Amino acid sequence: MNKTTKGAIAAGAAAVLLAGGAGTMAAWNSSTNGGAPQTVGAGSLSVEQVGAGVWTWANGSTFNPASDLIVPGDVVTYTANYSIDLVGTNLKAKLTPSLTGVTGDLVTLNQLTVAPASGTVTTYTAGLDQAATFTTTITFNAGAAGDNTGQTKTASLAGGAVTLEQTLN
Repeated sequence: MNKTTKGAIAAGAAAVLLAGGAGTMAAWNSSTNGGAPQTVGAGSLSVEQVGAGVWTWANGSTFNPASDLIVPGDVVTYTANYSIDLVGTNLKAKLTPSLTGVTGDLVTLNQLTVAPASGTVTTYTAGLDQAATFTTTITFNAGAAGDNTGQTKTASLAGGAVTLEQTLN
């Protein structure tokens, strides 16, 4: 075999070896742990009603759920004091009323809606034993003319609730 052939074979072998290693590169690396072991704790949130709440008509006069009868278009409010605990540096939570737990035909027939009263603060930030007064508005929905489905029906408001739920930053 002559020198030219041997050179060509050697060059081809070198090209094959180089091509086989294409895309790889030797790199140095090193790692270490993140420092001394640490424990991370999770925060918490809770809400509790303090004392008895107060029911009122939209005009501010006392509403007695046991004896007063509501009709479509009526608005009643429930105002109560709550103690709110939010434990966590960046924790924020929103207090929202709901009809969850309220039972009866007026709920089943979608005759009632609930919302925070206008001007009621609903978002709270981290802190312990925060005193909050929260007002929930319950509206007896006015149906279409001639819609008498809510007549003589009832709802037990005893199961009404407010829920404290974290809002993500």
